[in-house]
Amino acid sequence: MPAELPADNSSSPARPATEAVARQRFEQIAAQAQELGFEFCTHGLRLPLPITAPRTVFFSNYPAAWQARYQAQGYLEIDPTVAHGMRSAEPVLWSEALFQAVPELWREAQAHGVCHGWAQSMRDPEGVFSMLVLARSGPAIMAEELIEKEERMKWLVHRSHAWMRACASDIEAARTHEPLSDREVEVLRWSAEGKTSAEIAQILAISERTVNFHVNSAVAKLEANNKTSAVVRAAMLGLLW
Repeated sequence: MPAELPADNSSSPARPATEAVARQRFEQIAAQAQELGFEFCTHGLRLPLPITAPRTVFFSNYPAAWQARYQAQGYLEIDPTVAHGMRSAEPVLWSEALFQAVPELWREAQAHGVCHGWAQSMRDPEGVFSMLVLARSGPAIMAEELIEKEERMKWLVHRSHAWMRACASDIEAARTHEPLSDREVEVLRWSAEGKTSAEIAQILAISERTVNFHVNSAVAKLEANNKTSAVVRAAMLGLLW
């Protein structure tokens, strides 16, 4: 139930026009959630770069008091819904068992009327991660309802990702670089496997000097500090597939 939100419901700055569009998109997401029977929803999107402090954008219509409490207590760091979403793209249904390690979070959410929820995350080929949470005060989400609605709920996960991703102007800024050549990608792939320049030269039947040329070119294009940084950036941006 991520709600790490300042008063304006966005955890990273955006250009005014982009911010307005993002808010309109979130209102559409919330409207779709209400049609599915959920009074609350939260959508969070995290960019792949910078790696040490990924940029995130959250929108939520949770009660303001719960948003403030969630942020003040740092619940994002221990929320099992978030932990599940980071390691799996399978949907998760809130339950007492899910929150057994953090019962105080479970109790406080219910006290604020956020009692029943469902969440699913997704990560696209370019490393952009998002999660959609649908929640309500009641009634409980039963198996029959999931059978009836889960396909539409999953559709909303993908639609929300596409909408909010398009609104995040920083994504394109993070991805703006001169395209890597096929050989540069190939050299970075082997570097990611731990191969040295000499080993890559043997594998590709080219000179070690040529390998280093392609590595240096990729480093410059990706605005990285060194080969290791270039490999990580390329992988996070989905360039090594």
